[in-house]
Amino acid sequence: MATPRSKKTEQLQELTEKFKSAAGVAFVRFNQATVEEVQTVRRDLREKGMSYTVIKKTLMALAAREANLAEFTSEQLEGSVAVIVSPDDVVLPAQEIKKLKKEFFNKKTKVSKFDFAGALFEGKFLDAAATAEFANTATREESLASLVGMLRSGPRKLHRVCNSGFQRLYGVLQNAEKFAA
Repeated sequence: MATPRSKKTEQLQELTEKFKSAAGVAFVRFNQATVEEVQTVRRDLREKGMSYTVIKKTLMALAAREANLAEFTSEQLEGSVAVIVSPDDVVLPAQEIKKLKKEFFNKKTKVSKFDFAGALFEGKFLDAAATAEFANTATREESLASLVGMLRSGPRKLHRVCNSGFQRLYGVLQNAEKFAA
């Protein structure tokens, strides 16, 4: 059954608004997933502050263009594709796809029910391989945590070096008195 034009226009407007307020956008292929599995994934992503939308690929491309995110065509997205949008983090949608791919991996067939289809980053469309690589990038929170850790460790190490240096200098000066006499 074909979707009426008015419904498509409404869906396009909603997705364009999501894209305009998005920090991160990734496309997930869900070829062999059941409706129940998709509902579970959608619910889990919603709890994390993200959205999971199944919509026509041509509307995804139009919405991205209208939101000035990136230019791509629907042919660049293969299979049944949904879009995951995060308003807070650029990398989080791609990392969630990575987790889904691992969680729904079938060892017998060596195929996952969820897989990378692409992502939008800095005005460019990333294909599935580039998105898989992008998913290995640290999120904003992870980056901030490592930065704070580095900032905290610097003064500690400096204190340790200075402290041990003064102790050694004190020991040398005490031994110098023995040899001076």
